[in-house]
Amino acid sequence: MDADVVVLKESGPRLEFVNHASVLVSSTSLGLLTDPWYFGRVFHEGWSLLAETTDAEIRDLLQRTDVIWISHEHPDHFSPPFFKRYGELIRQRGIRFLFQTTRDQRVAGFLRGQGFPVQELDEDEVLALQPGFSVQIVKDDLYDSALLIEVDGVRIFNLNDCLLSTDQALADFRKRHGACDVLLTQFSYAAWKGGPDHPAWRKRAARSKLDVMRRQMEHLGASACIPFASYVRFGHRLNAYMNDAINHPGQVRDELASSGAEVVVMRPGEVQSLRRLQQDQDSLAFWGQCYAEAAAEPLAEYPLMDGLEPLREAMSVYQSWVFRDNSRWLMRQACRWMKLKPFGLTRLWLLDLSLAVEVDPIFGRLDVVPSDDLDLAMHSRSLEFIFRFPFGFDTLFVNGCFEECRPGGFERFAKCFVIGNLNAIGIHVGPGIIRHGRVLSLLLKKMRTVGENTAQPS
Repeated sequence: MDADVVVLKESGPRLEFVNHASVLVSSTSLGLLTDPWYFGRVFHEGWSLLAETTDAEIRDLLQRTDVIWISHEHPDHFSPPFFKRYGELIRQRGIRFLFQTTRDQRVAGFLRGQGFPVQELDEDEVLALQPGFSVQIVKDDLYDSALLIEVDGVRIFNLNDCLLSTDQALADFRKRHGACDVLLTQFSYAAWKGGPDHPAWRKRAARSKLDVMRRQMEHLGASACIPFASYVRFGHRLNAYMNDAINHPGQVRDELASSGAEVVVMRPGEVQSLRRLQQDQDSLAFWGQCYAEAAAEPLAEYPLMDGLEPLREAMSVYQSWVFRDNSRWLMRQACRWMKLKPFGLTRLWLLDLSLAVEVDPIFGRLDVVPSDDLDLAMHSRSLEFIFRFPFGFDTLFVNGCFEECRPGGFERFAKCFVIGNLNAIGIHVGPGIIRHGRVLSLLLKKMRTVGENTAQPS
């Protein structure tokens, strides 16, 4: 990507679109950068950018950056390779980081480990970066957050991936936080949507995103909306079919023309005054070319697994990190006696090995079984990734490199591996877990919703 930064001569608050979910909001003397992911594949090789940002562009951008805000831990918003590659320049510039206060401290701890100053903000805490330039973090769902920015009297709501979709939720948000002038929000679906045989589900998901954008603009009073956080391609052989119904930015602008807000699609490096946002036709042409070229890009593939033994070894790693922080006895008792059977076994078809296996990580079993009553089909490398990383299950759901084999299969698989999600938000299975009943209910509700959607006719 060799887009030139267009520098405005006029003074006043500005917004530069950088890439995907990353923008630079600037006053005359301070630059606030959001969610930098500019290169490389993420979600276990499942996603790639439609256009990568060059090294020269990144270095120039960081020269104009004073503060970086990270919304949440997903790698298309929090990219460790970026921080490692450009750490020296970030430290030299004295750039500081903003992040929501969390129990687990994983993101803040990583950043501090790189030698970066980090300021954690509590829910709804307002931070003045300088006179006339303030920010406020609003937590959403299990681990996401929105950023409310006010610069020189202009209010910007960066909702990125937040699940603010219903009329009631948006009305409550407006009551708490008021209206905005400029809205930044996701414009297409960003996770598994039903398998190759369910195109209707993906079409529904794409339409739903447009409906949500319309409701967000209306409820939050936005005069302008910048679609972002969806400039990606499902780039693996196992998930590329999901590109068939994604929303394109030009389509989004056309569909929402009657919304009452100006929908402005921006290209990388484009800078506009926040007081006079307007559509540049070159930006629509830029993205049209990117989508066309992306369709011809080669797809990623996982290397073959050499039998089941590497998976059994990886399951030992899984047990070590799970039982280090969670009660083995309580997890087994919950699996044995609770009606919902959390942490129970799952049955999988391993695509590369052509084997059906029963996986019971809590009791330490991974055995070949008859190929009936299976939950999911996936590559062995995906299962290995789940075993090795606490965020592995979440990664699989987002990259969509699997298929459901029977109704309810995903829900049973999710309950088997939900412990990683719990630990990621600072909740561990022990005597005090009863205090987190609301969070557990939310997780189970999300699993049931996925299961209900897969059961809908196509």
